Amino acid sequence: MPCQLAKFLISLRNAVFAGCLVATLFSSLAAHAKVDVLASIKPLALIAEAVVQDKAQVNTLLPVQASPHDYALRASDMQRIHDADLVLWIGPELESFLQRPLANLAPEQRMMVYQLPGLFWPEKGAGEEEQNEGRGESVHRHMHDHTHTRDPHLWLDPRNAVVIARALAVRLGEIDTSSAARYHANAEAFAAQQESLDQRLQASLKPFAYTGFAVYHEGYSHFAGRYGLHQVAYVTLSPERRPGARHLYQLRQQLANNASCLFIESYYDTRIGADLARELDLRLATLDPIGNESVTSYTQLLEQLAKGFKDCLEH
Repeated sequence: MPCQLAKFLISLRNAVFAGCLVATLFSSLAAHAKVDVLASIKPLALIAEAVVQDKAQVNTLLPVQASPHDYALRASDMQRIHDADLVLWIGPELESFLQRPLANLAPEQRMMVYQLPGLFWPEKGAGEEEQNEGRGESVHRHMHDHTHTRDPHLWLDPRNAVVIARALAVRLGEIDTSSAARYHANAEAFAAQQESLDQRLQASLKPFAYTGFAVYHEGYSHFAGRYGLHQVAYVTLSPERRPGARHLYQLRQQLANNASCLFIESYYDTRIGADLARELDLRLATLDPIGNESVTSYTQLLEQLAKGFKDCLEH
């Protein structure tokens, strides 16, 4: 009997030890699990990556060739949204398809940047032709009668990227308190980089302040406004909307002798824009405000965008 009791006590001790070991292991894994940040689009992911460095994991919801204006969520996308520690998105003004799924998340699990305090917004008509030289109301004003929102492509101003980075650092510090100081330091380093980038872009784009151009999709007011570029008009307010005959007539009047380039994007069907460029003898060029697979940093994204403008406008 004493031997059996001794064996029982030894077995109990070993079981308790094993249980403690497993509990310690799981606790350690949980403590070192990286925060999972899911960014709706690549530009936001690039900003987030600069803030988190190796302290968190950043993924992008939309493929780079998908339009954030009319993306259709899949079941796997819904699961990724549910599993993320934090979903970073612009807002319903750009990504209306995310409004309902994100409403089901806890407030601390989502971060909308469109309403962040301190964002920079271009002045109404910044970088665009206000008058139509006696030919009636400007195309810009005509189109904006249909909307009351501000241009949601706010990441195209590096000052806004800094606002996003700093706000994200604060939010991540609340989720992962042990890395809060690191997130803050990374955000400030990113801010310094963007200040330098902003100065370089100001200098390189200054010679093109009076060279008129048009864009197929109205999404560049932040960039054009910040760098004083002369956007004369746009073909469509939103890429999923086809321009009407009246607007195209006004557009032809607006662009004749006032623009040298028409910029399109590879993500959309821009055959109307291409036909318009041929008709008015405009140079046709492609811009990428999202960033293809080769773009690995926010700085590179804006440098390539600036190069796209320069390559067409300087000829």
